[in-house]
Amino acid sequence: MRYLYENIFSLLCPVGEFTVCHGSQKIPFCIRKNDYNVPYDNIEAETNYALDIDTTVLEVGKQYNAVFSEGGLNYCGADEHTESITNTIGNWSVGIGSYDMNDDYFHQDEPHKGYDVWRSEDNLGFSFVLLDRTVEIITFRVAWIENKDISNVDYESVLDFWLT
Repeated sequence: MRYLYENIFSLLCPVGEFTVCHGSQKIPFCIRKNDYNVPYDNIEAETNYALDIDTTVLEVGKQYNAVFSEGGLNYCGADEHTESITNTIGNWSVGIGSYDMNDDYFHQDEPHKGYDVWRSEDNLGFSFVLLDRTVEIITFRVAWIENKDISNVDYESVLDFWLT
């Protein structure tokens, strides 16, 4: 994979930072352009990324968090196996999206594999637990965009489109 940043501990944006942590311990991650980086109603993203966590640095059974420092992230939307949470701070909309590999209506009775992920109770991002070693990378999508011409709600919808 072609990474823009490798083994970093935070990704700064104009109104905060994205980190991955276990308690106060920061976990390294890599950043690449989001594979799903297409215009939405003539709005293009310059800051639409995939945040990849190498699972070899994680311990099975421990809870980790992929978070945005300023919090206030609320449910924005979901699609098959994905969910996005967003917030607008000043004139910037920010968001983070997750992929839940175990969110499958047709296989609810089967044991979960890979990792479990859910929205954190503090509205800072997503919490997750590595369940086994069947996945090499856990990916969250992160993006932010300056609000210029349309409403905050519309910009958050644009983020949802890219993050799910």
